[in-house]
Amino acid sequence: MQDALSQRVRGWTPFFVLVDGISVASAYIAAFVISQLLPPDTLSLQWSPPAKEGVLLALGIIGLLLHTLIWSRDGHYMFQLLNGRKLRICAAQVLFLALTLFIYMGMWRNYDVSRKLLLMFVLTLGPCLMIGKILFMKLLQVLGAKIQPRLRILAVCDEEGEAATRQWFSNKTMLGIHLCDVLAMETDASHESFLEHRLEEALKHGRPNLLIWRLPTDAARTERIRVIAESHGTHLAVDLQPIVGDMGSVQLTEYSQMKLISLHKHPLVSPAHRFLKRVLDISISLPVVVLVLPFLCAGVWIVHRLFSPGPLFFKQSRSGADGQMFKIFKFRTMTVNHGKESVQARANDSRIFTGGGLMRKLSIDEMPQFLNVLLGDMSVVGPRPHMAEHDVLFAMECSQYAMRHTVKPGVTGLAQVRGHRGPVDDASEIKHRVTSDIEYCQNWSFYLDLEIIARTFLHVFSFHAKSC
Repeated sequence: MQDALSQRVRGWTPFFVLVDGISVASAYIAAFVISQLLPPDTLSLQWSPPAKEGVLLALGIIGLLLHTLIWSRDGHYMFQLLNGRKLRICAAQVLFLALTLFIYMGMWRNYDVSRKLLLMFVLTLGPCLMIGKILFMKLLQVLGAKIQPRLRILAVCDEEGEAATRQWFSNKTMLGIHLCDVLAMETDASHESFLEHRLEEALKHGRPNLLIWRLPTDAARTERIRVIAESHGTHLAVDLQPIVGDMGSVQLTEYSQMKLISLHKHPLVSPAHRFLKRVLDISISLPVVVLVLPFLCAGVWIVHRLFSPGPLFFKQSRSGADGQMFKIFKFRTMTVNHGKESVQARANDSRIFTGGGLMRKLSIDEMPQFLNVLLGDMSVVGPRPHMAEHDVLFAMECSQYAMRHTVKPGVTGLAQVRGHRGPVDDASEIKHRVTSDIEYCQNWSFYLDLEIIARTFLHVFSFHAKSC
């Protein structure tokens, strides 16, 4: 269920999508004109594109609608626009539309479409989409103050939050949102009657459609405010930030007699999401285990025979999802029977044999963990697994540490691509890793996994200083 403010902001999405559709059509026309002016077609100009090539425009519109269905969830599209990220939106749209076009062309290789027109269409999409958004937002800035009926808002907050509240509404006029006033009040209970009196006056004078309450409240106070607001025909929206504090995203869900406010997101509880992640794990780990790992085993075996004879694999107990222990596989990079398996490796560690250091720098020693992924103990992406004794030590430094155990551990993770890898030297390093791990757990998406995998390749070959 959406409040009035969300309805007004997100309600503009179809209009922006319509403008995007016009921009795609404009890009197609511009591409046709440019392709006609380029040799060798300059001697046989046509007034309109052949009907068979109209499939490009149709695919562009279909791709735009599919992208909107994926990206417009939870008001994401409008949020990006209002935060000045037009270029990011255009880049994502062009990439999605280009993939749609090339996938179609790959499926129908015998379909006769001008490759020059296709190339020009892809090249003109970005500028046309950007120009369309800029012009429409300029038009809204001119006409926004005249849009009727306007959504008139009265905000109540403490003195510290007044400036931020006014700033947030400063660029919303173009959407037909008008900030009547901001009442900055003290939160002291002794001023309750005075606060309600000022609220009555402001509601009577401004006649807002929506009252946003940004002060601490309880059930009794909220009910009194609701009665006052409704007596003036005003809807009430309560900001939970002063109540729950900086505890991450708040999710409100209604189940019959229950209204649950969740302070954590956990997308991988969904069976569909878990299945999608497992499909990604198998599709990556199976080829690695079958096609890559045998050759690595042969190469590492030769290095072992030359510099440190002993077992090919190093197996150790690590904590996985829900704290369950499992045996992790790694290529051995240290001498056998050194007796310090629980001690983290560091630069110039005497236990690391010749050649082992390079294997660790390139993360070759981690490759057998794809066996763990295939067996289901690990995932390709997730928080890195630690030894049980390290879990105890790290949990003493960070109270949120156990939250990272809500998903399977990974071969790589968000913390690692951000540079938090190698030995842990202080409490701040633990907190940085845990913060990234929890962020991943609560914001998982299929695209986030793909992004982390891509960034991992770049990170591995950067020879990160803390890789030991």
